[in-house]
Amino acid sequence: MDRERLKYLMREVLGVDVDGVVGRIMADLSIKQAKRTAEYTKEWKRYMKKEGGLVVMPRNVTEVGRKRRRG
Repeated sequence: MDRERLKYLMREVLGVDVDGVVGRIMADLSIKQAKRTAEYTKEWKRYMKKEGGLVVMPRNVTEVGRKRRRG
């Protein structure tokens, strides 16, 4: 069965809006991740304060998520 047919059956038989449920789950996961990120940031700040401020990291860590330059 294709996705639209399954969504139709879920809505008609069980009365469940699949898109609505997925949206709520994604929002909940995003909120939990944001809270975890804030907690990690606080931990990192405490660690930096304890260590004296400067931490040297290898290039493969510092370039995570950056786009590579062409040329």
